[in-house]
Amino acid sequence: MSIAAAEPDAAKIRPLSHSEPEMRNILNSVPRVSWIAGLNAVPEWFNVLAVDYSGSTASADEKWDWIRFIHPDDVRGVRAAAERGADTHLWYEVDCRLRRRDGRFLWHRVMAMPMADAAGRVTGWACTAANIEDQKNVAATLREAQRDSAEALALTEELLSALPVGHALVDRDLRYVRINDTLAAIHGTPVAGHLGRTVEEVIPDLAPIIGPDFRQVLYSGEPLLNREITGASPVGPGRTCRWLCSYYPVRTDGEIVGVGVVVMDITARAEAEEFRSVVMDNMAEGLYTVDEYGELISMNHAASSMLGWTEDELRGRLVHSVVEFRGDDGSAPAVDPATPAHRAVGTATVTCRDGRNLPVAYSAAPLRVGPATVGGLVVVFRDITEEKQRRQREIESRHAQKLESLGRLSAGIAHEINTPIQFVGDNTRFLASSAQALIDLLLVYREGLGLSATSEPSPWRDRLERAEEEADLEYLTEEVPLAVNQSLEGIERVASLVRAMKVFSYKDAGTAAYADLNEALESTLTVARNEVKYVADVVLDLGDLPHVLCHVGDLNQVFLNLLVNAADAMLGRDGRGTITVTSRKDGPDAVITITDDGSGIPEELHKVIFEPFFTTKEVGKGTGQGLPLAHAVVVEKHGGTIELSSAPGEGTTFVLRLPVDGKPTGTGATPSV
Repeated sequence: MSIAAAEPDAAKIRPLSHSEPEMRNILNSVPRVSWIAGLNAVPEWFNVLAVDYSGSTASADEKWDWIRFIHPDDVRGVRAAAERGADTHLWYEVDCRLRRRDGRFLWHRVMAMPMADAAGRVTGWACTAANIEDQKNVAATLREAQRDSAEALALTEELLSALPVGHALVDRDLRYVRINDTLAAIHGTPVAGHLGRTVEEVIPDLAPIIGPDFRQVLYSGEPLLNREITGASPVGPGRTCRWLCSYYPVRTDGEIVGVGVVVMDITARAEAEEFRSVVMDNMAEGLYTVDEYGELISMNHAASSMLGWTEDELRGRLVHSVVEFRGDDGSAPAVDPATPAHRAVGTATVTCRDGRNLPVAYSAAPLRVGPATVGGLVVVFRDITEEKQRRQREIESRHAQKLESLGRLSAGIAHEINTPIQFVGDNTRFLASSAQALIDLLLVYREGLGLSATSEPSPWRDRLERAEEEADLEYLTEEVPLAVNQSLEGIERVASLVRAMKVFSYKDAGTAAYADLNEALESTLTVARNEVKYVADVVLDLGDLPHVLCHVGDLNQVFLNLLVNAADAMLGRDGRGTITVTSRKDGPDAVITITDDGSGIPEELHKVIFEPFFTTKEVGKGTGQGLPLAHAVVVEKHGGTIELSSAPGEGTTFVLRLPVDGKPTGTGATPSV
């Protein structure tokens, strides 16, 4: 609310001398809310516009409370202005809010002029009110805008000053107009030491590097973002620092008046990245990182060398769809972001670019972004081919030692068994012939003594009949030869088993020799009879094979392992199974096939079935050494191949191909699966 007092020379203004009727006519023609008030300032008459605005009239017949038409907050000011006017008889004006007929208060500027009679005495007041609501709103809006602008400017200045990154503004002459404390500290000069000075004056060593960037933005009008600058530190002589700078044009009324720059000190980050790069590039282990979607982020030189892929070729691709990871059990190990975030270690096989299966030991750990969010995985791995080969050699060495010990033991046992078996057999055959001779002799005696059914009774006859009845001569005549034959058959079976053990446990002299593989298969079946006879029938279909140049003792162990595996595959099925063993000659090769109709092997395990220590059997049942040994003997030692054909529920077939004339020179065959 504003109240205007009369100016000092206002006393010279003559009061209005019009009569009240004339004044009413005048006020009715004024395009403003107008009214006539008495000496006490109480309205006595309203013009047409005042009646229309307020919805009330004032007359001598009613007692009118004019205070209720003024906003409560403005009453005091209006009263004071009216009292001064009454005392001075001078015009006055006051800003206040008048209530409209709808109850809303609008701002008006009220002007009151004294009315006087012919003698010059003040008889009342002629008042008008001009609506200044819009002016008030504009003024309030302007003040609010100015306040908001001042607050925004202060906030901007405060934010720029507190930013952890440097910020500055230079004019077209590259003189600093504004700079925050962070960038001033980077330059090693206080804020006041920058203002009004050029870039070249403040940082002469860096000016040749950043000056062209400022000018490019001035002339092109386009921002220049993420420029990495390397230079000597202004505050650390001899130290090289790195900054990430972004430049943008500053315009006023469409005209470029300067350039703003944002500077971030990335020295520590760059040094950390260089250190990480040195470590990653020089570590012997392979290392790669993937994001939360499994796409490659980075890969070191060791990983690239082992896998055969470059980082650029794999970056942004789903790594594990290219480099297939398989655990020892054939399943995918925990090297996928889809798995729960935890550390994992183990051994696995990865597929290289050239198709090789590389055995590795690996560890996987979550790559964290912030304290809780997992943004991917870090996988570290190393080639364990040599380690597995060493373990395989150890397995073969232990196996050779076992075979040697078994051979010596079997040879001793066979020798010890052969001697008693020989004389037991000889004696049994002697007893068989002797028993038959005695029976024949008894029959001759019987006939010679005339002890026929028609002979006369005699004491000898009675004694002979009793003796025959007690001895049951008829039974002995029928059963003794049968018992002797069964004993001889058992002795032959024992002798056959002893011979099979001697053949099976044959210890090579270290060099290959020609051997009969059909005899080896038969001997192995004899030794494995106890493992097989309860679960399956064995069908032998052995063809005409020439003798094969080989290490027959090692092949015996391979045949035994495959037969035992075939028998194990029958467990849990309904009824007895069938194991078929065949042999044939195919060109320069001897082909041995062992087929079962057991549970079969899932296709995803075919690639890992020959890996050392891999087994599908329960703990304590299998060691995972049988098939790796078979691979080592057939493929590596004999230059042959092993072909696997299997499907769940349909059985398994192993086909062994062995060169008849021994391992070809330079053979490096791998199993076909």
